[in-house]
Amino acid sequence: MAIEPGSEEEKKILAKWIRTGRGLIVGGSPLGDSYIDPNVVRDDDVGQRTKEYVELDHQLGEQLPHLKGKFRYELEKYFSDNWGPYLPLED
Repeated sequence: MAIEPGSEEEKKILAKWIRTGRGLIVGGSPLGDSYIDPNVVRDDDVGQRTKEYVELDHQLGEQLPHLKGKFRYELEKYFSDNWGPYLPLED
């Protein structure tokens, strides 16, 4: 089910995606197309966080079709342009 552009739900889920991807080696793919590169060695904690990010990324690619295919810098700018530079607190 698609999330309405500009909605509070879009704001929350996009903020979660931005937070989840911070510090991970996954930023080279556009929204909906991230993957786990088997050539990158990750410790258990980072490996689990990466797996969760990739799952969230694919889910958001389906829920936010108007943003699918955009890269992280475009999505961070989109977020900032619509809701300001600060991410909401996590629920």
